[in-house]
Amino acid sequence: MLERRLSSALLLATVATLGACSRRGAPAASGPASAPSSGSPTASPSASGVGVVAEVNGEAIFAGELDAKVASRLARLRQEEFEIRQQALDELVSDRLLAAEATRRGVSRDELLRKEVDARTKAPAAPEVEGLYEQNKTRFAGQPKEAALARIREILAQRASAESRRTYLQELRTKARVAVRLEPPRTRVDLPAKAPATGPITAPVTIVEFTDYQCPFCHRAQTVMDEVLSRYKGKVRLVHLDFPLEGHPGALPAARAARCAGEQGKFWEYHHGLMTVSGLLDDADLKTRAAKLELKATEFGSCLASDRHDAPIHADFEQGGSLGVSGTPAYFVNGRMVSGAIPYEEFSRVVDAELAR
Repeated sequence: MLERRLSSALLLATVATLGACSRRGAPAASGPASAPSSGSPTASPSASGVGVVAEVNGEAIFAGELDAKVASRLARLRQEEFEIRQQALDELVSDRLLAAEATRRGVSRDELLRKEVDARTKAPAAPEVEGLYEQNKTRFAGQPKEAALARIREILAQRASAESRRTYLQELRTKARVAVRLEPPRTRVDLPAKAPATGPITAPVTIVEFTDYQCPFCHRAQTVMDEVLSRYKGKVRLVHLDFPLEGHPGALPAARAARCAGEQGKFWEYHHGLMTVSGLLDDADLKTRAAKLELKATEFGSCLASDRHDAPIHADFEQGGSLGVSGTPAYFVNGRMVSGAIPYEEFSRVVDAELAR
């Protein structure tokens, strides 16, 4: 048990752990979950069922009602199934690449890995090991220091070896002819007519993001999205949808504020500031941000104090839940779900795959 807790702690301490903020309930926004008006270029995964699936005291429960009830859970299951299949396929591809390279060089697979992975893996530096020990000293209560340091070295070595292996496999994959034809599940995302968007409407790739302004993982993901928009300029269109989580009291006011800034043509500037500059996200903070963008104070303040943007924010949240979004950030790249704050390299692979279709 201690080793599992230690491993988790070291992962947090040695890398900027990427993930997502989890959904714990409905947003604080009020108002009807009105249906968005325009659709994405992706196709719906299934049609609504027809017919009666049950009767209660003579009153029918229709298949369409059942479909709506389970839609979000089935969407998550389809995504999980795809991710499991994709991981297994990556392992099969890696096995074939290693076998082919070992045959080409006339060595065994184990010998190849020793030469190309083990030889590249550097032993953890003593200052790093000592630093992690100091950060996690309370977790080693009752253990000799040398035993704790040995365990830390082991964990770091395992991580370094895994990274060396990933790098080498990527090199082999780049040199080989690998064509992956496993099709991901695709989901239709309805885009409200007034949803904030940047990039050409004719772009071959549409990225729909569900974001919570108080989620630290969304803040980390912003740097990735900035790089995507920069490197794929003209090829990608980004559409923002709100997903303010109940456990984040500043998320809804921030979503309102960004939309109020949008009324004055500064949505993306305000949005980017919320994602990259920390703050309390209270009334004073939101107004200070508006002042820095030289927004009209009276109009912004009046908008912020109103609830006129709550209905569309709530509709975004409801749609996200129905699509299987359970945390933020969540993206749909031409309908392909991408969950959590993932590295740029992983996100770009999805974009490249869509551009190649």
